[in-house]
Amino acid sequence: RMPCLYLDPFSGRSPSRLGVLWDAIALTNGEKQVVEALRIISPDIEAVSMIGSENGNRSRTVIAKSRQFRAPVSLRTFGDGVNRLFGIILSLVNAAGGVLLVDEIENGLHHSILPEVWRVIFQMADELNVQIFATSHSWDCVDSFQQAANVHPQTGVLARLTALDGRIIPTLFSENELRIAARDQIEVR
Repeated sequence: RMPCLYLDPFSGRSPSRLGVLWDAIALTNGEKQVVEALRIISPDIEAVSMIGSENGNRSRTVIAKSRQFRAPVSLRTFGDGVNRLFGIILSLVNAAGGVLLVDEIENGLHHSILPEVWRVIFQMADELNVQIFATSHSWDCVDSFQQAANVHPQTGVLARLTALDGRIIPTLFSENELRIAARDQIEVR
C-alpha cells in the first residue's frame, strides 16, 4: 500500500497528528533528515523530539535542543517558519515511496528561504521516491520552485489549474517555459 499524506496550512498545529508522524520515524535516519532541514532556518538546532502523550495529562509537544539555549525548548520558540518546515519535512519522510499533498506550501516560510526549502524538498523527494503536489498563491514560491527545478531537471512540473464552465483545465509549463515565466514575471498562478 502506497502512503499518501495531506498537509494543510494549519496541520503543524495538531500535536496528535505530528506525534503519530514523529513516532513513525523516531530514532531512524528520517529523524536526522528532519533536523538537517530545520537548520535551513535555525542552524543552531541540534536535535528534535516529542514529549508528553495523548493519554496522559501532558499533551504532545515538539521540543528542540539548540546551541542558543541551555535546556531543550518548545519548537514554537523558533517561530512559524521552523514549525511549518517541521511539518512539511516530517510529512515528506513519512510519505516515502508514496505521495505528499501540501496546500499553500509557502505559509509561514519567509520568501528568502524558499529557494533552499525547495532545493531540500526536491532532493529528499528524489531520495525517498515521493511525488509531491504543492499549491501556492505566492509568486516568490513559484520563482523559488523554478530555481530548484533548474537544478533538478525533469523532476518538477508546474501546473496551472483554471476553472472553465465547471471543469478544471490544467496547463503544464515545461522547465524552459517556467524559466521564461519567472524571468519575465509572467503570471502562472
